[in-house]
Amino acid sequence: MSRAFTSEEYESKEVIIEIPEARKPSADAELVFRYSNGRDLSDPSLPYEIGMHFMDGSDGFFQSDEFAVKWLDRAVRVGNVDAMMALADFYLKDTKKYGYRKPAELIRMAANKGNPDAVSRLDMDGIDDPTTRKAFNAYRFNAELGDVKAMRLLAEGFEKGYFGKGKENAAKIWYTKAFKNGDRDAAKRVLALFYKKRIELTEDELKFLRS
Repeated sequence: MSRAFTSEEYESKEVIIEIPEARKPSADAELVFRYSNGRDLSDPSLPYEIGMHFMDGSDGFFQSDEFAVKWLDRAVRVGNVDAMMALADFYLKDTKKYGYRKPAELIRMAANKGNPDAVSRLDMDGIDDPTTRKAFNAYRFNAELGDVKAMRLLAEGFEKGYFGKGKENAAKIWYTKAFKNGDRDAAKRVLALFYKKRIELTEDELKFLRS
């Protein structure tokens, strides 16, 4: 059973005091401090400006995608619409790395705040040519956000070769997603694509195609 130390015993014990290592300031700290010049970082325009300067390597800032994303994300969190669009465009430059979900969510946030560019990018009703890049982006953004009609249109575009050749696998994926989100006719397209390539169906695929 443990006991309390007497004052004499305690004073005779060697007490090790650990001093934490001094943290080095982040590489962006000095630049941000100088640029802000007393402005409050809660001002939505300031982190946006900082983020864009890091993006471009301008106004005395070094170019850094890492710090650009950090500060643009901070601006997004305080409601800066321009930052939402700038960050979305940054992610869209490398969709293999970032995918389409992040930019789609940012564009929707900006559209909800009335940004006309964001509203236009999500508008599917105004598309008169489904083979264009504008159509692909609108379908893909809305599909990523859960719109079943967009999933179907995206799948059809892949199947018909509007968005590049040899995209049947992508068509299957989006037809299946459309089916799982309520488009029961999409199952027929999945079945046709599988049989066209003579690929054996899984039990789960057979189950939903029979239903």
